Amino acid sequence: MSFGYAKFFDNGQFGISPEELNKPIKELSLFKVMWYLFDHNPFKMIIGICQVLCGALLLYKRTVIIGALFFLPIAFNILIMDITFMDSSMVNGFASRLGYYIILDLLILFYYKDRMLIVFKATTGNMNNKFRHSLGMYLVSPVLAVLLSLMPLIPVVLFYLVAEPDEMMHALGNAWQGLTKATQHFLK
Repeated sequence: MSFGYAKFFDNGQFGISPEELNKPIKELSLFKVMWYLFDHNPFKMIIGICQVLCGALLLYKRTVIIGALFFLPIAFNILIMDITFMDSSMVNGFASRLGYYIILDLLILFYYKDRMLIVFKATTGNMNNKFRHSLGMYLVSPVLAVLLSLMPLIPVVLFYLVAEPDEMMHALGNAWQGLTKATQHFLK
């Protein structure tokens, strides 16, 4: 929880010094670049809220399992970022400490293994697909998925066709040319 609270206040949790801000990016370590990028909102606040919420869930017996499950993706993401971006002199200390927290979290889940098994069996056991699809539907599904992902663009395109028709027609023409080039390249 303390790491989450620290993100609500400027106390060095993220960010870099004014001297480091004046340096060219190539002179900064990857860790300092990461620390600078993570100091921006809403990212910083969302991470802080998630950490405080996770800590609060771990405090109460009724929510400890949810908190322990919630902690794992947070901890593994931090661990991956530390291993990737920290200086090698700092990695071992932070990775071992975070690894220790992950082990403690797994011990909580192991302690409640009977409840965890009930949930696991309920979500994975006796699963059968209610829907039967033909092979053709499986082949068409990727195309339908792409079309579905483009649907939110329709109101935006319509708005800009009314507001700025020349620019939108030019943008649509460029998109069409890019699509035809990609298709030709793919079919070669």
